[in-house]
Amino acid sequence: MTHLDPDGDAIGSMIAVHLALKEMGKRTAMYCRDPVPEMYQFLPESGKVKDSLNGGKYDIAIAVDCGDSKRVNSEIDLKGLAGTVINIDHHPDNTKFGDINLIEKISSVSEILFKLFKKMRVKIIPDIATCLYAGIMTDTGNFRYDYTTPETLEIAASLARSGAEISRIAMAIYETKTLSSVRILGAAMYRLETSQSGHVAWTVLPKQLMDSLGAKSEDLTGLVDQIRTIKGVEVAILFREEDDGIKVNFRSKFKANVSDIAKALGGGGHIRASGAIIQGTLEEVKDKVLSEVFKVIK
Repeated sequence: MTHLDPDGDAIGSMIAVHLALKEMGKRTAMYCRDPVPEMYQFLPESGKVKDSLNGGKYDIAIAVDCGDSKRVNSEIDLKGLAGTVINIDHHPDNTKFGDINLIEKISSVSEILFKLFKKMRVKIIPDIATCLYAGIMTDTGNFRYDYTTPETLEIAASLARSGAEISRIAMAIYETKTLSSVRILGAAMYRLETSQSGHVAWTVLPKQLMDSLGAKSEDLTGLVDQIRTIKGVEVAILFREEDDGIKVNFRSKFKANVSDIAKALGGGGHIRASGAIIQGTLEEVKDKVLSEVFKVIK
C-alpha cells in the first residue's frame, strides 16, 4: 500500500514490492485510496491496484512512501489489518508506525528498495527495473534535486542495464500532458502572486476553477515546481481547494526548510518539498500559511 494522492515513487515502489514478492511466490494485493494517475498507468500491473480492501485480513501489510499511517487512509487501522506492519520510507519526519521500520533519508523509496532487493537476492527483472527507475526519476525531479547522489545515478544506470526503458518512462511522465493539465497550468500562472521581495510566489486554485476546466488532482503534478523555477523565488506555494480541506504544497530552492514550515501547519515532508492539508477558507489558509513562510523568508 501507499499514500493517497500518489506520485511516481509511491506507485513505482508499491508495484515493485508486489512484483518482487510475486517472484518469491507470495500472494499479494496492492492498495491505494486514490486512483493511479494516468501518467503512471503505463507501469506494469498498475491496473491491479485496488481502492478497497473489502475487509480482508493479511499476514503482512507493507506501507511504502508514507511518513505516517494516516497517509495510507486515516480510516484504516493497519494493526487490525495485518499481523505485521512493515514501514518503508525516506521522509525525515517518519513516525515509525510499523512493527518493522526501514527508514533511510535518501532520494526515494525506490532507491531503498533497489538496495533491499539486492540484499535479498531478488532478481531485478525489467518490470521491476521500470518501476524503480520511474520512482527514482520522479522523486529526484529528473535527477536535479539535492538528494541526487553519485549512488543514485549508479543505481539508475544499473536499472537501465536491467531493462528499464529510459526514454519511454520519461516520455510517459514528462512529455505526455492532458489538455486539462495544460489549461490549469495556464490558469495557475495567470493567478500567480509574489511577495514584495519576489522571494515567495504562490497561486490559489479554487475547486470551482478546477471543475470548470475539468482538471483533476493529477493534472497539478509538477505545477508548484514550475513556480519554483521563477528567477529570485526561494519558496513556491500551491494552494488548492479539496473536499477535505485546503491542500498546500511547498517547494524551496536553497535556503528555506519547507519541512519545518509544513510541520508548523500540521503537515510534513522533505526540506525542499513538503505539504499540508489545512482546514478553513482559501483566504484564511493563505493568510495563515504566508504568515509562517514570512517568518523564514524576510
